Amino acid sequence: DPALVPWVLGALSAGSALGGLANGVVRWRTSARTRLCRFGVCLGLVLAAAGLAPDLWTLTAAMACAGAFIAPALTTAYLLADESAPESGRTRAGAWVNMAVNAGSSGGAMAAGLLIGRLPLPLCFTLAGGTALVAAVAAGGRVTGTAARVGAAASRQRRAA
Repeated sequence: DPALVPWVLGALSAGSALGGLANGVVRWRTSARTRLCRFGVCLGLVLAAAGLAPDLWTLTAAMACAGAFIAPALTTAYLLADESAPESGRTRAGAWVNMAVNAGSSGGAMAAGLLIGRLPLPLCFTLAGGTALVAAVAAGGRVTGTAARVGAAASRQRRAA
């Protein structure tokens, strides 16, 4: 029923707002890189599972859960960009985050528009969730590689001192 679509999108937005508020009150002990990967994995899993919803109200609830990871992921991406860039490049780093969000949103909307009538809906949700999972795993691999390089550089500096 097309009349229920606004409720599903509204639930996604409400979930994002609540997730953002919750993210703001937590005292995180993990790095921004690690949190970003975890938020991406959680978003991907919830989106993939949303395709199994038996009715629109269950889908609405699932989308609220998915939304709970959107604002924290966005906020964390901006924090990571800010802490990763030199002070003179922070505006540019934030602009890259904006560009990535806009490109991903535009590309995702285009792909959804092309696939939604051609593939079963559960598969569309699985593909959307899979995209978030692939991005999180890729970022996780980058985190490991970055952490290893930073650790090796710090070790070299200690030996040189």
